Amino acid sequence: MDFRILGPLEVVADGQEVPLGGAKQRALLALLLLHPNRVVSRDRLIDELWETDPPETARTALQVHVSHLRKALGRDRIVTQAPGYLVRVEPDELDLERFERLVSVDRGDSAVAAEALREALAVWRGPPLGGLDNSFAQAERARLEEQRLLALEQRIDAELGLGLHARLVPELEGLVRENPLREHRRAQLMLTLYRCGRQADALEVYRSGRRLLDEELGLEPDDELQRLERAILNHDPSLESPVVPGVKAPSVAWRRRASSRTEAPVPPDSVAVVDPQRSRVVGHVLVGRRPVAVAIGHGSVWVANADDGTVSRIHPDRREVIRTIGIGAPAIDLAVATDAVWVANGSDGTVSRIDPRADAVVETIDLRGSSELAWNPTYAVDADDESVWIAAGPHHVLRIDPTTNEPFAIIDVGRVPVSVALGEEALWVVTTAERALRIEPHTNTATTEVPIGYPVALTAGKQAVWVSDSRGQVWRINPDTGTVTQTTPVGRGLVGLCATDGAVFAANNTDGTVVQIDPQDGRVVGLVPVGHAPTDVASWDGTVWVSIQSESAM
Repeated sequence: MDFRILGPLEVVADGQEVPLGGAKQRALLALLLLHPNRVVSRDRLIDELWETDPPETARTALQVHVSHLRKALGRDRIVTQAPGYLVRVEPDELDLERFERLVSVDRGDSAVAAEALREALAVWRGPPLGGLDNSFAQAERARLEEQRLLALEQRIDAELGLGLHARLVPELEGLVRENPLREHRRAQLMLTLYRCGRQADALEVYRSGRRLLDEELGLEPDDELQRLERAILNHDPSLESPVVPGVKAPSVAWRRRASSRTEAPVPPDSVAVVDPQRSRVVGHVLVGRRPVAVAIGHGSVWVANADDGTVSRIHPDRREVIRTIGIGAPAIDLAVATDAVWVANGSDGTVSRIDPRADAVVETIDLRGSSELAWNPTYAVDADDESVWIAAGPHHVLRIDPTTNEPFAIIDVGRVPVSVALGEEALWVVTTAERALRIEPHTNTATTEVPIGYPVALTAGKQAVWVSDSRGQVWRINPDTGTVTQTTPVGRGLVGLCATDGAVFAANNTDGTVVQIDPQDGRVVGLVPVGHAPTDVASWDGTVWVSIQSESAM
C-alpha cells in the first residue's frame, strides 16, 4: 500500500486509488499519517478535526470515521491504542518517510547526494496535503514545503559540486523569481553565473537582492551573500568549479589555437555566423536579451531569448532580424516543425506555439494544471509533424498532439530530463540519472538505456546520437545497438550540440568557442573563438549559427 501526502492526499493499493470518503475522514487519515506508527490521542484528533467548536457527539463521530477508514484500508491498518489511534505503516509505504530517508543520505559524495536528492524531490506531486483546508493541514503544509525548498537547495549544492553550473542557470533564475528573499538560493545563482563567466550578472543578482532586502525587511544581506560578493570581486580561486575526476583533458595542440575572451569578435546578446571551412566568424546578428537556444526552419534562423521572453526570427541571407515575437515567459528552448515553432518556457511551466506564417503566438499550453506535472518547468522541446515532445521535470517527458495542442502521453523517464532530440526513428532523452534513453514513439516506452556521465545536451545526426556532458566530453551512441562507440574530450563548459553529415559542432560556454568534431574518428578538427558565453549551435547551408549571451572577462 502506498500512502501519499506530498501532494493531494491519496492511498494506492495494487495500482488502484483507494476511496477515502469525505473531508473529515480524509483529514483524520492525514493526521494519523503525519505521525506514522505513533499514537495520536482522541482529544488531539477531536481538537484538530473540529477545531474551536467540537460537537458533543465528536467522540462518537470520530469512532465512526475510524470504522470507515478501517473498511477502506483494512482493519489492521488503524489500531486502537490508549489514549487514541495509530496508523500502521510499513517501511517505504509513506512518501514523506521516503523523502526524509533520501534527504538524509550522506552528502560527502556529491554524485551520490545529488542522485538521492533528485529522487527525494521526485516523490513530490504538488502542494502537500492537497485538498485539506484544516488549520493543522495549513501549518503542516508550510513546514513540509520548507523541507522541500531546503532539499531543492541541497540538490543544487550537490550539482554545483559536480560542475553542472551551466545547466543550472535557467532553473535558478526561475527559483529566485519565485522566492526572491531566500538568500542561499540567491547565493547559488550568483555562484552559478560566476562559473559561467558572467561576473557582472552575478554581481547584479547581489545588488538586486540587497535592494529587495532593504525595501522589504530593512535588512542587509546575510554573511554568506556578503562573503560571496567579495570573493567574486576578488576572483577568489575557491569559487572555481571543482575538477571532476576521471576525464582526460583535451589535447593542448588545438586548445592553444583559441583566442582570449578579450579578443571576442562577436558582441553579447547576438548570434554569430561561423564558416567552419575557414574556421572563422563571418558575421553576427543582434537579438534579444540572453539568447539561449537556436533552431533552423521555414527559411529562417529562430532564437529563444530568455531574459526578455522573445523569439527572434532571422533571415539567414540578409543576416538581420525580420521579426521579434513576444512570448511573455522566459523562453529557454525551441524546436521547428512543418507548420509551427514550439517554445519551452522554463519555470513558467508552459509551451508556446508560434505560427511562422503569422509570426505570432497562436496558443500557449499550460501544463501546470496536471497533478503529475505540478511544480515542474519545461526544460527542453523537440517536434516533428506528428508530435511535440517536452522535457518536464521532475521525471517526465510530455507528448503533445499538434493537431489539438493537447497532451496525450506522459512518459516517466525516472529522473529529471535534461534534453530531448528526435532522430533515427525515435525520441532520445538524457536525464540526471546519467542515462540516455531511446523512447519508441509507437509505444511511448524506453527500449534502450545508455550510461552517460552528467549529460548536458544531445542531438541526433546521421546514424548517430551525440551527447555532451559537464565533464567536457562528447559521446557518440550507435542508435541501433545502444552502445557508446567513441568519446571525444573537448573541454569543460559544453552547452549545445548540432550534427551535420560531415561534422559535429559543440558550443563551449566557458572558453567562448565552437568546437568542430570529425564524426568518423572523433578528432577535434576545428575551434573557432566567438567570445563571451555561447549557449547553442545550429547549422544552415554550410554555416553554423551560435547564440551568445553576455559575460564578464575572467
